[in-house]
Amino acid sequence: MGRGGEGQRPSYVLLLTTVCLGGVLAPLNSTMLAVALPEIRSAFSVSLAEIGWLVSAYLIAMAVAQPLGGRLGDQLGRARVFRAGLVAFLALSLATALAPSFTVLVLFRTGQALVGAMVIPNGMAMLRESVPVNKLGMSMGLAGSAISFSAAAGPLLGAGLLLAGSWRLLFLVNVPLVGLALASLALLSYPDTGARKKFALDWVGAMAFAALLVSVTVLLNSLSGGQSSYLLGAGSIGLLAFSGLFLHRQLSSSTPIAEWKLFRNRSYAAATTYIMLNNLVMYTTLLSIPFFVKEVQNKGDVATGTLLAAMSLLMVFVAPLSGRISDRLGRRLPAVAGSLVVLAAVLLILVGLDRNVSYGYLAASLAVLGLGVGLGFGAASTAAIEAAPRELAGAAAGTSSMMRYLGSIIGVGILGAVLSSGEAVPGVGLFRLMFAILAVTAALATVAAAFIHRFPPESHGPPPKPVSAGPDLPAGRHGATGVPVSYPKP
Repeated sequence: MGRGGEGQRPSYVLLLTTVCLGGVLAPLNSTMLAVALPEIRSAFSVSLAEIGWLVSAYLIAMAVAQPLGGRLGDQLGRARVFRAGLVAFLALSLATALAPSFTVLVLFRTGQALVGAMVIPNGMAMLRESVPVNKLGMSMGLAGSAISFSAAAGPLLGAGLLLAGSWRLLFLVNVPLVGLALASLALLSYPDTGARKKFALDWVGAMAFAALLVSVTVLLNSLSGGQSSYLLGAGSIGLLAFSGLFLHRQLSSSTPIAEWKLFRNRSYAAATTYIMLNNLVMYTTLLSIPFFVKEVQNKGDVATGTLLAAMSLLMVFVAPLSGRISDRLGRRLPAVAGSLVVLAAVLLILVGLDRNVSYGYLAASLAVLGLGVGLGFGAASTAAIEAAPRELAGAAAGTSSMMRYLGSIIGVGILGAVLSSGEAVPGVGLFRLMFAILAVTAALATVAAAFIHRFPPESHGPPPKPVSAGPDLPAGRHGATGVPVSYPKP
């Protein structure tokens, strides 16, 4: 049942298992590292600004490589690129665990992001290509639940590994996970249908985009005060110069880094904007709580890990339910509801934030935040990927993921700008300022959610060639690939 080929259906269970195992790598590594940042900072004797680059470089590489990874899957085959990304991620995880210096650690971790970006969009595209529309929301919700579970387990696992020995152990957790993902993919034998296309990517545009994001990060960090005026000037000049080069490449290249014409679709633009803003709120909270708990409240790794787990655990249980709701009632309703819950959670944190705020209050507020993210994120992600044609599923998933990481990059920049005040210990007022910014961001996400479609529009043309979804995956009304969607002409 698990074997497949041209004309034979891959198992739905194996497909979902493979996508989930590949998809958990990035969030697991992110949340584990969030707990370990103070220890890594101490081990290499680096500043708050420098340790921020360990996070920023990873996010920048992910943002740049997501649409490239999706395009590679569209051109060379999704399973082929998915497999290559897993193997490279395994090798770089081993190298990162042995990094002798902070600079080498940043370089290897950036490499992890570059190859990990080959996995995520192609996994989502495999679901889009194989699952009928009336089960896509549930399938994306289940995948989101697995991803959220890894995010929930990350802080606890990271805290346990720190207590057991060293932060280097965190990167070795990837070895069994990648092994399982490769085994599942081998059993699945996902068919790479269609002719192999000519390999073409805009590498100049990708480098310009990376330089642009670095300039944004430098500029945000320099706005905190106490930084060199030369750094502020360099960030400003870099922002202008690389913005111009990036814009030129996107307008002139036949294969721009992202499929920008997708944004002509109102629902795709709204869904990806929602994803970017919501992830900005979630990721900034994820990174700021360890610093608040450890450096303001002087509590340990266990408190930090369990607090972050409280934010993530509800995502695990809510995401599949949200997917079912979006399949029945449409994508817009859970997205709007989720964004409102996120806004309420941020306001709770903002109002109650104090040096002596109780563990219970923080845990409850973070749990509400996790509830909101789990309720809306899956619906928005499904809306984004189903708003694009199937032949661009990889590019659509990659571009959507790119927007998610853009939100994370901006969040890290805000965190660095607010906390890099020159004080030995950041004050509570700085954290309040940051959560006030996040409240405005959550409100904007609610506005974006209102423009997401309820159900994907049906085209009147013939359905695409089926990519079967397995004997245990019933076909939708229009065949195994679901309902084809309309797409605005360029």
